[in-house]
Amino acid sequence: MYIGEKDCWGKGYGTEATRLICRHGFDKMRLHRISLWAADGNAAAIQVYEQLGFVEEGRTRTHSGATESGHDMILMSLPEGELKD
Repeated sequence: MYIGEKDCWGKGYGTEATRLICRHGFDKMRLHRISLWAADGNAAAIQVYEQLGFVEEGRTRTHSGATESGHDMILMSLPEGELKD
């Protein structure tokens, strides 16, 4: 999730958008699990994902090309029924 306007950061828009996407995936698309990759340097995104119930499952170390600074990439997942409101 990327919010480009800095004056909109920290207002919960990314959290709510991610929650709605997950609800759609579970309720409408009948998914049993949602997985994503996050750069370990993106603490704000990781915090949002953890608030929603995602947990870290693994990581790739210093994944060049994913980010300019070569951050590790974290695999996170959320099983059906574990989305937090």
